[in-house]
Amino acid sequence: MARPVSPKDDSKRTTVAVLAVGGLVVLGLVVAGAAIALRDPNADFAVKPSATLPPATVPSTEPPRLEVSGLFAEAKRQASAWHHDAVLVSVGVSRVDARGVAPDGSVEFAYARPSGQRFTGGAETGSERLVLRSGAGGLSKNEERSGKARVAPEPNCLFEDAWGAAQRAGAAADGKLRLRYGWSDNHARPVWEVLSTDGEVLKRLDGVSCSILTR
Repeated sequence: MARPVSPKDDSKRTTVAVLAVGGLVVLGLVVAGAAIALRDPNADFAVKPSATLPPATVPSTEPPRLEVSGLFAEAKRQASAWHHDAVLVSVGVSRVDARGVAPDGSVEFAYARPSGQRFTGGAETGSERLVLRSGAGGLSKNEERSGKARVAPEPNCLFEDAWGAAQRAGAAADGKLRLRYGWSDNHARPVWEVLSTDGEVLKRLDGVSCSILTR
């Protein structure tokens, strides 16, 4: 009779498997421990930087600037109410700086009644005047009498453009200069003049083209 085959012994294989699994568990614990040991102890307590906020806008304490060109509409309205044929004689702006009329500056418009039928530039006016001056409440008005003057057409070269051209030509934007607009007999046209504090004419500009006049 054939001998019965003895069953295979799996005990060694089982032991090897258990040891392998145990080794993997121990290795995982070692790696986890090393990671914990190397972690920055202050990391859990570090303060995360907050989002950068834009700087707060500080309201300007400077009073609003006078806009010479913007005041023309009100000046014309009051002049027309004074006399339906009122004509512009002059515009005066005091204390101008690089940005225009300084906070302590002022604007003055002078209108007159025409002395004849001609209302064009250079025509003579009567002696009656309506003077409009800028103030905290807008434009104040005052009726005056003065010598005859010449009609100055409303400037095609606005104050802002004239002052910009004067600065590019070397006028000092120190807040002390004055600008005056009116008819010039010498140039036979309306002009802007840049004046020093003592009244000296520093620059002359064409009231139509804003170009510097050299003579």
